[in-house]
Amino acid sequence: MKNFFLISLLFIIACSSSETDSGAYTKSTTVENNLTKTLKAPWKEVDNQGSDLALSNTKTNSFFIFNSACRRYDQSNLPTLTNSILSGISNVEISEKTIVSHQGRDASLVIAKGAVDGVERYFRILTTQKNNCIYDFALISTGQKNLDKDTPDFNKFIELLKLN
Repeated sequence: MKNFFLISLLFIIACSSSETDSGAYTKSTTVENNLTKTLKAPWKEVDNQGSDLALSNTKTNSFFIFNSACRRYDQSNLPTLTNSILSGISNVEISEKTIVSHQGRDASLVIAKGAVDGVERYFRILTTQKNNCIYDFALISTGQKNLDKDTPDFNKFIELLKLN
């Protein structure tokens, strides 16, 4: 659970390119969550440690984490946001970094491996922006095999969280 907390902390910090006029970050209130009402085993909702949503796969020990952060006049760009997320991971090796379309918006997709708290992890991270909000979707796995196995679920999950 310690690793989950650290990983969640990384994404919360990375999403911090959003703040209101008062300087405080806020979560998006416009996301339509069609995921949790259709969630099936082996995935289950877990303590989100400050994220918008956190899921755990009881078979592969992978995590799916969703974060949002909003503020007026946000001027971050996708490469900067992606680099912020990766900066909290040690020994990062990026195997893919590309711009894709997600719900009609440009999104940065990164597939990488690296260490968190000294433990090797595998990542699939999608970052996008809409209406002054930054959205991060992350699949974090214990190995490449599990990352590959859980990628179809990741792709379903990111479509079930509608960014309005």
